[in-house]
Amino acid sequence: MLVLVATDGWQILGVVALAVIPYFERPGSWGRVVALVVDSQARGLGVGRRLLAVAEQAAWDRGCVCMEITSARRRTAAHAFYRSAGYADRCGESARFLKELIP
Repeated sequence: MLVLVATDGWQILGVVALAVIPYFERPGSWGRVVALVVDSQARGLGVGRRLLAVAEQAAWDRGCVCMEITSARRRTAAHAFYRSAGYADRCGESARFLKELIP
């Protein structure tokens, strides 16, 4: 597990946690964002986008070829954010966003 924190000095603005899971059926691994939280006062400033980009790079560096983010259906603002970051909703009941990692 990798946990990355965004700060503006002393204040924590956001955090992202990444798990790397090896595929059994094909080469490589997939990265799963298990947490992405941005302080409500820092939202809209690009903190989440930067955290996600760093997590994606860290996943790529660890052999991941795909990323996953899950989110409750009621979190529609989060879903819009994930779509804008290149993730596609691939589930009917709960949200599951996938993004192929291409250098």
